[in-house]
Amino acid sequence: MVIETAKEKKEKTIKKKKKRKRKKWTINIDEVMKIIIPEVTTRLGLDYLELTEKELRDVIEPIVSSIIEARKTKPTTESLIKRIINGKPMLFKALSAKMLEREKLAPQQIEFILANAPELAGRAAPRLYHEILEAGLEYLLDTLRYLWQRYGKPTRIQCPYCGFYAVTPDLSCIVCGRVIEERDLKKAIGFNKQLAMLAEVLDKSLLEEIIKAGFVVYDGDIHPPSLRQRLPHGVVLYLTREERDLLRRILNREEA
Repeated sequence: MVIETAKEKKEKTIKKKKKRKRKKWTINIDEVMKIIIPEVTTRLGLDYLELTEKELRDVIEPIVSSIIEARKTKPTTESLIKRIINGKPMLFKALSAKMLEREKLAPQQIEFILANAPELAGRAAPRLYHEILEAGLEYLLDTLRYLWQRYGKPTRIQCPYCGFYAVTPDLSCIVCGRVIEERDLKKAIGFNKQLAMLAEVLDKSLLEEIIKAGFVVYDGDIHPPSLRQRLPHGVVLYLTREERDLLRRILNREEA
């Protein structure tokens, strides 16, 4: 009689458990997808998005595969469909990401992305801004501006042309792509009024510094040139002769 050692018994038990865990069923994923894709599309009303079968499969198949992998028993096609529908938010975000891979978006696709994938829309604001204008969907711009502020990479300076807080130190806009003229930015922010208000409360030495340097740093507020290095996201705004004269008048009035 052969006597098993404790080690052999343990190994035998482990093998039996592994054997029990092995799935004794398989699923023909191609056949399942032929049923699931049209069913999910119809039940969720996604036909209007006009996505190709490949786009839908690229999104839905990984979801189906992950559900199957997690199952110990063979799922029915209907149970797979219900799981996908119950996970609708995740599906809609995945579809939005797939649509953003397209070279061109249809109007209904733009609306779908903004409504169902706000994080993606916010990060894709520079692309979606131009798509919205081309599609004549200007009413969506306020929503896109909000999503840019929340999920994108907003700056402290609002573009006078597109209204997004997206102006960089080189006076270009991340979203609309235009290079901003200083006079347009100054007009949009009420620069002269801000400058006069600042000059009324600014220390005499800092006022003289601004007049001598001939520029200020703007990052939503006006700062003297000495703070330029501390404000890496600020833009340099050069003073016109009229603006310097304004500061001189305020300075002379204080000295009188």
